[in-house]
Amino acid sequence: MAEPNDVVSKESKSALFGAFRRSFAGTDSRLLKSYVVVSALLGALVGVLLLLAIPVWVFNTAGGSELATFSRAFLVVAGVLLLVTLAAPVYSAGQRHARGTASARADASLALAGYVFVLSLYVSLLISAPPGQRETPPALVAPAVEFLYSLPATYAVAPPLLAAALILVVHRVAR
Repeated sequence: MAEPNDVVSKESKSALFGAFRRSFAGTDSRLLKSYVVVSALLGALVGVLLLLAIPVWVFNTAGGSELATFSRAFLVVAGVLLLVTLAAPVYSAGQRHARGTASARADASLALAGYVFVLSLYVSLLISAPPGQRETPPALVAPAVEFLYSLPATYAVAPPLLAAALILVVHRVAR
């Protein structure tokens, strides 16, 4: 029988799924537990959307230039990076729980960083929304949304990159 402190026990099918199980079961932080559920659901949704998008993107870029071929590969790479970043706080917390070095502060910090990443994805979608798809925002958030709409679409990569950097910093600093 595997030791409870093994990083990957025989009961878990993979390190990632074991980390989700350990993070959810091993923490007292409701924030981390909620992020485990949210990241699993968002990860599944993004995974399904990527699987459905690949054939459409291949069909739309078939017979195109080398740039179109490169963009197809970029879709897969960007999707994997998105999924890895969604799961990173959960994986980090799971590893800390497996080593016995977890703390409530680290769990909450990792969960908050994960939620910041999820929020950054929404902000990125607002920035990159095509003008024809933009709706009038509610009055309470209208100034912020209008500001995001006014930014060039190329700025849409900045919020997720900054949030991913925050996750890395929290992983390194949180004890």
